[in-house]
Amino acid sequence: MGRVQRTAMKLRIRLPIFIPLILVLLLLSQAFAQHPKRHKAARNPHPPPPKVRFISGNNSLKIPFDLTGNLILVQARFNDSKSLWFIVDTGATDSVIDSQLAKTLSLKAVGRTVGTGSAGTATAQIFEGNSLKLPNIEASNLTIYGLPIDFLSAPLGRKLSGVIGNDILKQLVFEIDYAAQTLNFYDPESYRYSVAGGIVPITIEGYPFIRARIAVGRGRVLEGKFEIDSGSTGAITFNTPFVDRNRLLDSVSKSNQTRLGGVGGSAVAFSGRLKSISVGNFQLENLVARFSRARRGDDASAKYDGLIGGDILRRFKVVFDYSRLRMILEPNAQFAEAFEVDMSGLDLATEGEGFSVVVVNEVENGSPAAEAGIQAEDTITAIDGRPAKEFTVTEIRKMFMQDGKEYLMNLKRGQKELQVRLKLRRLI
Repeated sequence: MGRVQRTAMKLRIRLPIFIPLILVLLLLSQAFAQHPKRHKAARNPHPPPPKVRFISGNNSLKIPFDLTGNLILVQARFNDSKSLWFIVDTGATDSVIDSQLAKTLSLKAVGRTVGTGSAGTATAQIFEGNSLKLPNIEASNLTIYGLPIDFLSAPLGRKLSGVIGNDILKQLVFEIDYAAQTLNFYDPESYRYSVAGGIVPITIEGYPFIRARIAVGRGRVLEGKFEIDSGSTGAITFNTPFVDRNRLLDSVSKSNQTRLGGVGGSAVAFSGRLKSISVGNFQLENLVARFSRARRGDDASAKYDGLIGGDILRRFKVVFDYSRLRMILEPNAQFAEAFEVDMSGLDLATEGEGFSVVVVNEVENGSPAAEAGIQAEDTITAIDGRPAKEFTVTEIRKMFMQDGKEYLMNLKRGQKELQVRLKLRRLI
C-alpha cells in the first residue's frame, strides 16, 4: 500500500450481502464515462493532511453510531450540510464523498485520481478545502475524494453519503465500543490507557496491519499479515496469493462460489469454516472465512495476506492508537457468540421512501429460499404476520441466521400475492 498518494487512494467496503455484478459495473462504467483517460493535473500532487481539532477540551466521548451489517455508521456534517451518514473505515486511506452528493453541494473538482477497490479501480474526483464535523471534532482543510458510493445505500437500508478514512482517524486515538455502539476520540498526547486489555502491535501502511495466526485443520497453523478493516462486514478474508500458496481451499469446507462486492467492482470468492484465529492473546474459533479468487485489485495483492473485519472486531472494545503503533482489545459480551452468516440463500436490498421496502436481489441455487420458491425481484411484505416495513433490513438478515428457524413469508411478485414457508439451515 505505502504512502497515500494521488494515484493510490485505497477504499474497500465489503457489504453484508453480495451486490449483483451488473449493478456495480454499471455504476463504475458511468464513473469512467464522466472522466477522460487523461486526468486533469491536480494543483498540489501531495495535499497536506486535514487539520483535526477538538472544538473544546481534549476528547469527544460517546458519539453514537449505528452498527449496520457490522459497519459503523455515524452522522457528520460536511461543510454546511445537514447531518449525513458516513462509514468509519480503517480500511480507507482517505475520506470519500458520494460523487452525486458532491454535485448537489456544488463542489468544484481540482483533478482526478484512481481509487483502488477490492477487485479493481475507479476514477475519483478530488475536492480540496472542505470541512467535516463530528460532535466536538472538526477536520478542516480536508481533501476529499468523490466516488459513486450511493449504490451502497440500498443494501444497507440507509442513505449513505461518504466514508471517514485514515486521513482523519490517524490523527486521533479512537475507541470503538461495539457493545455500547459509541465512539470515543482522544488527543494522542494526553491519552492514557488504564484498563486491562490485550495490546496488539500494529504497523501503518495507509491503514493498520497486524500479525495473526490461523489454524486451518490437519494440524496446520499459518501466520500472516492482516489489515484491520472496520469497513469489512465479514470476519476474515484471505487474499488470492495467500489462498493459493497455502492451498487453503483444500483444507477447509467451502460454500458455493459467490462474490465480494465493493467500490471498484466485485470479485469471485469462496466461503468456508476456519478452525481458529489468534489475535494477540485472544483466540476465536470456528469462524467463517472468505477466500478470494480475485485476479486484480487489493484482494489479489501479495503485499499482505488478507484482512480482519467487523465480525471479529464487534466482539471487542477496540482502541486504535496509531501514534504508539498499537491496537488494544477488550473482549465484550459478544466475544463467545458463534460465527454465523445467512442461512436463507437470500440477497436482500431495500428501495422506496425511507428504504422501507425489502426486495430480493438474488436467490442462491439449492438454498432454503430457492426450495421455498422465492425468486429474484420478489418483495417481502410480511414475516410471520408482521409487516416487513417494521423491520430494518439488518434485522431481517439477523433473523435469517438461525439454524432450523422457520418463517411464514408473505411476498409480492408483480401483481400476485404469495405465501411460503422458509425453513433456515446452515449453509456454511
